[in-house]
Amino acid sequence: MTLLEALDKNLIKVPLSSADGNGVIDELVSLFAKERNLSSSQEEAIADSVKEREALGSTAMENGIAIPHARIEGLDRSAVVIGISRLPVAFGAADGNGTKVFFLVLAPKDNPSEHVQILSSIAKASSSQLFVRMLLSSKTKDDVYQLFFE
Repeated sequence: MTLLEALDKNLIKVPLSSADGNGVIDELVSLFAKERNLSSSQEEAIADSVKEREALGSTAMENGIAIPHARIEGLDRSAVVIGISRLPVAFGAADGNGTKVFFLVLAPKDNPSEHVQILSSIAKASSSQLFVRMLLSSKTKDDVYQLFFE
C-alpha cells in the first residue's frame, strides 16, 4: 500500500488544537477512532501503542515534521492521519525546533512491509521544503488532501 492509497480526507485535521506531543497523538488517534467507529478502549489502546513507540525515540524529523506510528493488532488496513498545527509543538526533534506537521501511521501488526513503505513515502515527500511550506499554508483538510494529488 502506498501513502496515496492510505490517505483519507476524513483523516486530516487542520488546525490541531493540542499544544503538546501526547495531546497531538490523542487528537489524531481520536479522529481515526471516530472515523472507524472504534470503542473508547480500542482508541485508548491505539494511543498507548503510539506513545509507547514514541517513548523509544522521537519520530520528529527536520522541517517541522513528525511521523508517530505503530503497528496495531487486529487493524484491517493501514491508515495515515494528518494533522497541521499552527504553533510549533515540542515533539523531541533533534534540532530542537517545534513540530507543526504530523503524519500518524497506523498499520496492521501482521504487515510490516506495508508499514515501512508508507513511512518511506512520507519521509520522501517531506524532504521537499516546498511541499512542507505548502502543507503549512493549508487552511483546510481539502487543501492538504489536494496537495498529494497535484
